Amino acid sequence: MSKLYKKSGVDVIKTDKLIGQALKFIRSSHSDKVLGNKLGFSAEYRINKDVTLCAATDGVGTKAILASELNLYMGIGQDLVAMCSNDLLCNKAKPLFFLDYFACGSVKSKQYTEILKSITSACKKINCSLIGGETAEMPSLYEGNHFDIAGFLVGIKERHKILNISKGDLIFGIRSNGFHSNGYSLIRDIIKKNKINIKKAKFNKQKLSDLLMKPTRLYHQFINNNDLKYIKTLSHITGGGIHSNFKRSISKETKFDLNIPKLPKEYDFIKDNMNISDIELMEIFNCGIGMILIINKKNYKKFNKRKLFNLIGEIK
Repeated sequence: MSKLYKKSGVDVIKTDKLIGQALKFIRSSHSDKVLGNKLGFSAEYRINKDVTLCAATDGVGTKAILASELNLYMGIGQDLVAMCSNDLLCNKAKPLFFLDYFACGSVKSKQYTEILKSITSACKKINCSLIGGETAEMPSLYEGNHFDIAGFLVGIKERHKILNISKGDLIFGIRSNGFHSNGYSLIRDIIKKNKINIKKAKFNKQKLSDLLMKPTRLYHQFINNNDLKYIKTLSHITGGGIHSNFKRSISKETKFDLNIPKLPKEYDFIKDNMNISDIELMEIFNCGIGMILIINKKNYKKFNKRKLFNLIGEIK
């Protein structure tokens, strides 16, 4: 097991403990309209008996550092929107509006414009409005091209019939578009330790930079409102990997079998450059699956022949 992975696991446990402690005083700010964050993906706020607002916030992690080093920004805005909107989808919410926060040492025209264009384009793809944001210049914190971005998304959820998970239900995975926005601290560590020239290197007959900067998929493009009537739960596969994120959408007592397909070709880049097992990879990356959903087996045909959808397991 890699030292980097062990360190990451310790950090996750420590963070979860701190969040648990913080919730004790955070909840003192809640009214009875706050429905909480039951799935750990996005939070809900009740408007009336039939409608709730859902909210999610996120960033793109250290993928932003790689973008600044490569001077490539056209997909990073979609990463930002997707990290929020995919979480919102897990609560079966429709995106309404998005706000961004952009921080840098000093505003650079190409970087700033391309990031905002990428955010705008992603919002349009999921029928969401970019209604505002904030730009902060902090030269004492950010040097050169380095920057950070965060996003804030609000959506609306109409009341759906609750579909209970039961034995025999099918588990589908929707394929990812590369590494999405997780695991980039490990990827950057590989690049540094192996002295890889990221601007010139190629992998599987394509530029390594293009492979690493593929934007996160927007899963609202693949699941519509009618689909949500048949889907019991959804799980956005981000940091922590497949199993830990999937478990957030089901009860602790629920038993299941997952048959994860062969790792996509891009994972050979990780395995060729460091000693890491498939199990470790599945606890860090999405491993080719960006969203997981559960349906009744009678609805198998409705989802089986769709592009990017694969049957990967069953509830036991």
